[in-house]
Amino acid sequence: MASSPVAPAPPSLRLFGPGMAGLFSLLVFASLPLLPFVGVFLALLAPLPLVHVVATGRTSFVAWGWVAIGLVAAVFLFKTPWLVAACVGYLLVAVWPAVSVETWLRRSWSTGRWAALVALVALAISSGVVTAVFWPAMPGDGLMQLFARMTSGAGELVRLLGEGPEGEDLVARAMQVAAYLTPAFAALYVLTSALWLRPRLPMLGLPRGSEPFSLYASEEWLPVGFVVGGLGWVFATEPAKWLAANLLVTVLGLYFVHGLAIILFYLGRRFGGNRWVRLGVVVFALQIPVALVFSALGLADTFFRLRRGGADDGGAEA
Repeated sequence: MASSPVAPAPPSLRLFGPGMAGLFSLLVFASLPLLPFVGVFLALLAPLPLVHVVATGRTSFVAWGWVAIGLVAAVFLFKTPWLVAACVGYLLVAVWPAVSVETWLRRSWSTGRWAALVALVALAISSGVVTAVFWPAMPGDGLMQLFARMTSGAGELVRLLGEGPEGEDLVARAMQVAAYLTPAFAALYVLTSALWLRPRLPMLGLPRGSEPFSLYASEEWLPVGFVVGGLGWVFATEPAKWLAANLLVTVLGLYFVHGLAIILFYLGRRFGGNRWVRLGVVVFALQIPVALVFSALGLADTFFRLRRGGADDGGAEA
């Protein structure tokens, strides 16, 4: 009788150990503030060494625990804002995706539920930290004032480019919106890191992430977040309005992922499997009006099935 194939074990970390995995994860995360533009993409790799430790049968805490303790100790010792940002950023971008994978291995969650938990927990942590930093001032106002000081030279740059007062005002408004929605953008960045990690889990021998992305579906309770965020943004007062607006944007980001999966489903194996086609679809979808359409597709698919046919034949027209 032929024996069933056994999934290959991940390469051994014995040469470096989990401690070095934690250090490597910290160094990769450090590229986010130290390397302009490139660091935004490199930092997405920060959870990978920690998940590799999980794949060897150990808890990820043995890798990141000493790093987190050192960062927290440095925060209490030096009490500088950039250390607080570095500590929270490392825990969100590197540690939380790895811990979420570790928890997912012990639960029978769908991919959509796992992704929702990753994003919403990151939103709760980032919102809590921002509230604590600016207390007793309103966190939304504090963020906008902070961004205004940090980008004080942006108006001069716009004037040098010849855009005029209208362009300067448009840039100022965009900066205010970005500042107001900082927790939501942080949560969506953590979600991006987790979704990049998901298809690489089977390569490490972990029994998660093997299903096609084109079959991704959002968490079934996510419409509750959409309704609460929308109503709170319209009717609530600060700071509840700020929390609701960030919740709404985070939920729309999760539905954007769902809508992206629907589009890739209809592209089928021939086009959807091509990395350049997928990259082109993502770049096109990130335009604001198109992104809202993708989010609307994801929300609609929660109530009306938009995908028909097999996962690899491109589906039939719905």
